[in-house]
Amino acid sequence: MTHTPMFAHAFKSPLLRFGIAAAAAGLLALSAQGANAQFKGPEYSTDVKNSSGRDLDVLQDEVKGYNDLFKNGKKFEEISAEAQVARMGAGINWGGYDGWWTGGKTTFNPDKDIPRMKAAGFTTLRVPLMAFHHIVDTKGDMDPKYLEKIDEVVAAAVKNNMDVILDEHDFDDCAKDTDACAVLLPNVWYDLSERYKSAPNNVIFELLNEPHGAIDDKVWNDWLSGLIGIVRQTNPKRNIIIGPVMWNSVDQLDKLKLPADDRHIIVTFHYYSPMEFTHQGASWVGGAIEQGRNVRWTGTPDQMAKLNADFDKAAAWGKANNRPIFLGEYGTYGKFNPNMDDRVAWTHAVSKAADDRGFARAYWYYSDGDGFGVYDPDKGQWVQPLLNALLPKGH
Repeated sequence: MTHTPMFAHAFKSPLLRFGIAAAAAGLLALSAQGANAQFKGPEYSTDVKNSSGRDLDVLQDEVKGYNDLFKNGKKFEEISAEAQVARMGAGINWGGYDGWWTGGKTTFNPDKDIPRMKAAGFTTLRVPLMAFHHIVDTKGDMDPKYLEKIDEVVAAAVKNNMDVILDEHDFDDCAKDTDACAVLLPNVWYDLSERYKSAPNNVIFELLNEPHGAIDDKVWNDWLSGLIGIVRQTNPKRNIIIGPVMWNSVDQLDKLKLPADDRHIIVTFHYYSPMEFTHQGASWVGGAIEQGRNVRWTGTPDQMAKLNADFDKAAAWGKANNRPIFLGEYGTYGKFNPNMDDRVAWTHAVSKAADDRGFARAYWYYSDGDGFGVYDPDKGQWVQPLLNALLPKGH
């Protein structure tokens, strides 16, 4: 069973978005305890005192306040999807799971870390947003404190002349409950697209990270027309990023259905192959991969042939469909992988495969202890072998 009727109903009008009965019913149906309870995470905390019950005028005032930041600065100028990808170049992921968003434990400071990224040579910042966790009332409004946090990151990225991708990252919640996602996801994009409609073209929207589970290609393609329509009401020429199902699998690109007349779309895929190597020991994967140790990747002829075949598939699809390609995530989990030389070899090979085919790319992840991170906040320094693999001299 698919759930597109509810999703389509939530798209009727931007005005209905603030009081639509179907949206309210959908949010309340998540839990008798309130709209957020279904998606409440271990670090989640929202103060609703100043945001519950906001009306349209209040929200418009907040949006105006943000758009005023760009009144005397960079204006939006149309840029083709192809030119944007060429400019994006080598990027990095940060956001989502960091305690910075909720006042929890963190070492992140946008005014220090984002300039550090740019100084190293990264030109794009992809920011995973757990926005569902910050919807604070049955009208679908996001907590203004959370929106101000997003503003900080966007402003710092723009100041450092980086492209910044706002990536809606509640993919697991969507896979578990498509009915709830069908209400929450459009509400997020009503808020974000309205809030950033005057932002410069550095700001790019990614509609949903890694759709999977119950969101199969039929559901996802049905949803896309509505989501794109929401964004285009206020951002008719801004570039947006869309990927296929099955966790943005390169093997699912041919099932992606995009509006032929919308040329401001960048297509993304993620690459963690072979998972037995890149995710060895990862508890969230489970099974044999979680138990795996000392799985090697040294760039053998067979390993390189597989990598190049996958990237050739993405390049061929992009050429056939006249869509530029963005490798939105790739990386290796290091906590249980002591072979740094293998991690460096894989990271360099994937980066080069993307560069050779004209793809933009973003490494997962900036800083997360002994996981994927390329920056060590405890030592206050880059993990130099990985950095060199990502940004070789002369890059």
